[in-house]
Amino acid sequence: MNPTARRKVFRSGWILAATWCGLLISTQADAAPCNAGVCKADVTVQSCESGTMSVDPEPITVPAPNNIEWTIATPGYSFPQDGIVINGSGFAPRPGVNGNGRKFTVHDDHTDKRPDIKYTVRVVRDADGVTCAPYDPRIRNL
Repeated sequence: MNPTARRKVFRSGWILAATWCGLLISTQADAAPCNAGVCKADVTVQSCESGTMSVDPEPITVPAPNNIEWTIATPGYSFPQDGIVINGSGFAPRPGVNGNGRKFTVHDDHTDKRPDIKYTVRVVRDADGVTCAPYDPRIRNL
C-alpha cells in the first residue's frame, strides 16, 4: 500500500472511532437519570415571579415504561395537585404529589414516542401560598 492510501485508511479509522465514542457517550448521558423503575429529576427555583426554574436533566430521557419522579431542590416550595402537567398521551399521575409536597410522580407508559414532549412545572411558594409562574421543559421517550 502506498503512503497516501495508508494515510487515508488511518484517517478513516480515526473518524470511525471518534464517531463510535461520541455515540457511546451520548447514549450513556441520555440514560443516566433512570434506574430501578424510576427516572429522577430535580427542580430548582431561581425566581418565583418570573417562573425562572431549571429541571435537571432537561430533557428527561426515558428509555422504556417507567415512573418519572421530580423533587424540588429549593427549600420553601412545594407542588400543587397539578404540579406536573404533560402535553402527551400515556402519562398518569401515580401517585402525583407526595413527599410532603416536595415530590411529584408520573407513570410514563412509553406509548408517546415524540422526541420533544412538552410538560409544565408548577410550584407554590410555601411562605405566602403564591403560585409561581410556570416553567415548560421536555421529556424524550426513546
